[in-house]
Amino acid sequence: MAIISIQSKLIEAIDYDEDEKNLTVFLYNGERRAYSGVSKGQVVGLTVAASPGNYYMTEIRGKYPSL
Repeated sequence: MAIISIQSKLIEAIDYDEDEKNLTVFLYNGERRAYSGVSKGQVVGLTVAASPGNYYMTEIRGKYPSL
């Protein structure tokens, strides 16, 4: 997957490596968060969520190991 822009007040974009299952989240405050072991289903859920920021906070952050 290439870098995907997200419609969110918190998240600017994401990048997902499907082979490695690594997700990188680019936040609007300039920070970058990277997680390992993230399934493609979780990434799809993030991209289609009504509130991607809320989805990230409840379904990804703190639930996957940081890189």
